[in-house]
Amino acid sequence: MIKKGLYFITILLLTLLSFLVYDFISFKNEQDEVVLEKGQKITQELTNEIDLVLKNVISEAESLVALLHEKEYSKEEIEQLIGDHSIRMDEILGITVAYEPYAYNKNTELYSPYFDKNQNKIIRLEEKYDYTNSSLKTSQWYNQPKLNGAMWIEPYYGQAAKALISDYSIPFYHQTGTDKGEIKGVVALTISLKGFTKLIHDLSLGKTGLGFVCSKKGVLLAHPVKEYIGIKNIADILKEESEPKIKKAYQSILNYKKGHTEFYDEYKKETTLFFYDQVATSNWGIGVLFFKNDMLGGGNYFKKKYIHIAVTLSLLLFFLLAIFYNRDYLSVSEIWYLSLFASFILILNIMFIGYLEHTTKNILLTSETPPIIDNTSLSNFINQQNRKSIHMNIIPPVAVPTGMYVERLEFGDSYNLNISGQLWQKYDTLDLKNITPGFRFPQTAPFAESSFIEETHKDFMGDKVLIGYDFRTTVRLNFKYDSYPFDKRHISLEIQPKENTKNNILLIPDLKSYKNTNPSQKSGIDPNIQLPGSKIMESYFSYRTNSYSTNFGNEKKDEFQEYPVLHFNINVKRILITAFITYLIPIFVTLIMMFILIYATGKSKDNQTGGEIVQGMAAFFFVLIFSHIDLRKDILTADLVYMEYFYFIAYIMIILSTFNLITYTRTSNQLFDYKNNLIVKASFWPMFLFLSLLLTLIKFY
Repeated sequence: MIKKGLYFITILLLTLLSFLVYDFISFKNEQDEVVLEKGQKITQELTNEIDLVLKNVISEAESLVALLHEKEYSKEEIEQLIGDHSIRMDEILGITVAYEPYAYNKNTELYSPYFDKNQNKIIRLEEKYDYTNSSLKTSQWYNQPKLNGAMWIEPYYGQAAKALISDYSIPFYHQTGTDKGEIKGVVALTISLKGFTKLIHDLSLGKTGLGFVCSKKGVLLAHPVKEYIGIKNIADILKEESEPKIKKAYQSILNYKKGHTEFYDEYKKETTLFFYDQVATSNWGIGVLFFKNDMLGGGNYFKKKYIHIAVTLSLLLFFLLAIFYNRDYLSVSEIWYLSLFASFILILNIMFIGYLEHTTKNILLTSETPPIIDNTSLSNFINQQNRKSIHMNIIPPVAVPTGMYVERLEFGDSYNLNISGQLWQKYDTLDLKNITPGFRFPQTAPFAESSFIEETHKDFMGDKVLIGYDFRTTVRLNFKYDSYPFDKRHISLEIQPKENTKNNILLIPDLKSYKNTNPSQKSGIDPNIQLPGSKIMESYFSYRTNSYSTNFGNEKKDEFQEYPVLHFNINVKRILITAFITYLIPIFVTLIMMFILIYATGKSKDNQTGGEIVQGMAAFFFVLIFSHIDLRKDILTADLVYMEYFYFIAYIMIILSTFNLITYTRTSNQLFDYKNNLIVKASFWPMFLFLSLLLTLIKFY
C-alpha cells in the first residue's frame, strides 16, 4: 500500500515537473511574442505616420501640378496659388514653381517664384542662382526630377529655414502647342524634417527606447541626439559599431529592407531588440531600438518559475529514492544515506534561491529613469523635458552639465554615508547673469556638522565657464536590510541646483568629461576606494522625479509641478563570504556540537544526566544569542533580516534536541529508542535545512 502511494505521488510530481517545464518554455515564448508584437506595432506606427505626412505632401504637389496643367497663369496668379497651397500643411516651409528657359513666355528666360512661409513673401530664385545648372548641388531639386520623374530629393540643411529640409519635386508639362508633352518646369514642395523627431518621441518607446529616420543614402533625418541630424549617417555608425547583428541590421536599412534582430548589449547589460523598416513613398529608413526588460515592465518574471522547477525536481528525486529504499527493513547505513541525500538536496535549493536573489538586478522605481550613460539617452531625456515645458507653456529648462568624482566613501552606520570628492559644473556665460551657480545635497544628515562645499577654481572656456568644487558631507539614505546578506545597497546621491526658484535649471550629466560611462566601469569613483565586506558594482547618473506639495512661497508658480532631479548612483553588493563567516559559522559550529552531543549520548539511569544536558544546551544557546546580538548591533534596522531566520531555527533545534535527549536518556519512548535514537540523529540536519528552506521560500518567493 505504501509503495503504491509512493508511486502515485512520484507520477504526480513527474507530471507537475513536465507541466512546469512546458509552462516555463511557453511563458518565455509568450514574452518574446509580446515584445516582438509591441516592437513591430510601434515601428509600423512610426512608419505609417511619416508615410502619411509624405503622402499628403505628394498629394498637395500633384493637385498643384493639375492646376498648372489646366491653364496659363499670370505671375500674380502663380504667386497667389503657391502661397495658398503652402499654408495647407504645417510641414510645408515653402513651394517653388520653376520654369524651363523661355517656357513661361518667350520674353522671360527664367522664372522661378518661391513662397517662403516663414517670411510670408515671394523670393525669385532665378535672381539668386541658375537653377537649370545641373552641376550645382543647390539645383538638384530641379534637375533630378527632369531625368527621373517625381521624386524626393536627398535632404539637406536649409540656411533660410535653419533646419534639415527635403523637397518633393514633380515635373509639369506643356499641354498645347508644338511643345505639347515636353517638360515645362518643376514644382517643388519644401518640407521641414524637424517634426519627425517629435513624431518619434510622441510614440510610446518606454523608458529606454529610441528611434531614428534616415534618408535613402543613410543620412540621419531624425535622432535623439540633435548633433547627429543631417551630419552623421548609417555608414558612420557602422564604422563605430562592433555588434555583428546590429551592423547587419544597419546594412539592411541601406539596402532598403525591413525586419528585426535581437542581441545582448554588453555595454548596457540588456537584451536589445532593433526593428527597421522603410517608408514606401520615399525609401527612407526607420530604426527603432528597445530594451526587452523595459518593454516587459522591468520585472523579474522568471525567478518564481525557476524556484517552482527546482523544488518540484527535488521532491521528485526524494520520492524516487524513497521508492528505491522502500523495504520493511532499512539498514543503519541506508538511513544515513537517505539523511545525507535529503540534506544535500535541501542545501542545494537554499543556495539556488540565494543565488537568484543575489544576482537579481535592482528594479527601477516608477519615478526613476534608466541610467544616463550616453548622448542618446541624455538627449532623449532633455527632449522629454523640453516637450513638457512646451506643453505646460513654461520656459524650457537651462541645462547645466554637472560631473562628480568620489574620492572617499564609507558607511558611518546602517543609514549614514560619509562621502567626499570633487564636483564641477559648466555654465554659459550669458546664463550666469540670471543664475546663481552652485549645488546642494538635500540628503545631508541633520548632524553632519563637518559638511562643507568649497569652490576651488573657475575657468573660462570661450562662452563657457567651468566651476569646480571640493565637497565633504554625510548623507542619510533609506537602505533596506530585510534581505541581508543578499541586500543590495543602492547609493543614490541627489544633486540639486543651489537656487531653482527664479529659473528653471536642469542639471545634466557631463558625460563628455568621463573616459567611459559604462556603469560596470564605475566611472566617477576612485578605484582605490575599499568598502569592508562589500563590493562596488557600478556607478551611473540617472534622474528621479520629485513632486513637492508646496511652491516654497513663490506665488508665480501656478502649478505644483514635478521636477527631475539628477542622481549619482553607486550600486554596492555584499561579499557573501564575509557575512557567512561572521554569522553562519557560529550557527553551524554550534549545530555540529549539538549533533555530536546527540550522537554520543546513550541511555543512562544517572539523574545527573538531565542536568548536564540542560547545561550543555544552555551553553550553545548563549553562544548563539551573543552572535545574534552582534548581528543586530551591526545592522541597525527595525526589520527582521533574513540572516536572523537561521538563529531562530537554531533556537528551535536547541529546544527540540534538549527535549529529545532528556526523554531518550531518562524514559522509554518507542520512537527515540529505535536503534539508539537513530531517527532523531538522522533527521537532525534534514530538519534544520528543511526549516531553513521553508523560511527562505517565505522570504524570497
